[in-house]
Amino acid sequence: MPEKLAKLADQCACDVLYAPSEAYYTNPNIRLFQGIPTVAVTSGGRIYMGWYTGGYTEPHPDNFNLLVYSDDGGVTWTSPVLVIPSSRVHWIHAFDIQLWTAPDGRLFLYWTQQNMEPIGYGREGYTIDGWFYDGQDHYMWCMVCDHPDADRPVFSEPRCLGRGFLRNKPVVLRDGSWLHCSYDMGSDRYCYSLSKDRGKSFEMHSAAVRLPSPFDETMAYQKQDGTIRMLARTSVGEIAACSSGDGGAHWSDAKLTGIVNPNSRFYIGRTPSGKLLLVNNDHAKERTNLTLYLSEDDGETWAFSRCIDTRGEVTYPDVDYHEGKIYLTYDRERYAAREVLLAVLTEDDIVHPENPVEIRVISASDAPPTPAADRDGKPYYPSQAEQTRVTR
Repeated sequence: MPEKLAKLADQCACDVLYAPSEAYYTNPNIRLFQGIPTVAVTSGGRIYMGWYTGGYTEPHPDNFNLLVYSDDGGVTWTSPVLVIPSSRVHWIHAFDIQLWTAPDGRLFLYWTQQNMEPIGYGREGYTIDGWFYDGQDHYMWCMVCDHPDADRPVFSEPRCLGRGFLRNKPVVLRDGSWLHCSYDMGSDRYCYSLSKDRGKSFEMHSAAVRLPSPFDETMAYQKQDGTIRMLARTSVGEIAACSSGDGGAHWSDAKLTGIVNPNSRFYIGRTPSGKLLLVNNDHAKERTNLTLYLSEDDGETWAFSRCIDTRGEVTYPDVDYHEGKIYLTYDRERYAAREVLLAVLTEDDIVHPENPVEIRVISASDAPPTPAADRDGKPYYPSQAEQTRVTR
């Protein structure tokens, strides 16, 4: 049993490794799992992307977050500018990087941490590869880059913003508040945090009672009349929603919206033109038919739509905007193709789905897919040593 050097996930940030040279962090062709991407575009047009990988599944004690960028519209990409690996030493799992360009141009890099511990310390629950994960207590961490278009972008020291699991972009409300949908898996309500000082401090709040789902992955937008509408994934084949007309003091009950969803992350947000964009798997059970929808009436109806990818296991869209373009990232087959993809299109390409749109593969892996089957036909996952041998 390893020496007990555990630290609390809300008090100790995992290491931030800048420009790592180790193949484990830089060579995509040895990755056995990767996905859950995020994208942010700077005022100068630099495209940042991040996702998490490492180990052979999620969660795993070898998971790490990575950050890359492109200065030529997504044609070529840097090696990882930084990685944030989980810590087997301090028993902290780091995962789910999330990028956001704030209104003042700063780049916010968020990630989530939770405690993990080796099996054998008296706890029972969700285990992977000999490690136990609580799955309830998550903490939101953040670093900020003041000049993300610089030749050598520099980030602030990591700081913990509080309890919560941030999986989608923040929303700036009309009063200037920043709403982060940092949900709490230990609560029976949809939780979020608000900052009234541009990210210096946060206060947790709660909305409606949750409908059944293993992960909320809520996202919110503000309607033209000032109402805040919060959407959430559910396990019943539809997206749920609740709303507040008084800035979050009171919330309506959560109800199903009729928008089908296979219990997977979606994206919803307002485009620079003022329309509402929804990116969602148009299927009640399977993660297929990734579709973009445009609404001109605050989400009451969706006048235009375009299916961008009809393949299976296309998931977890994230979006940013720059100079009239929509930058959409998502993943495909996290354990087989292990593709992280980027599509750049316009609102007109949604209105006119016959317009050609290129989908670029930003990262993929040639490593043999996992799990394989052992001689008894049971799932089998390579050890870290076996993963290393794949590179030779």
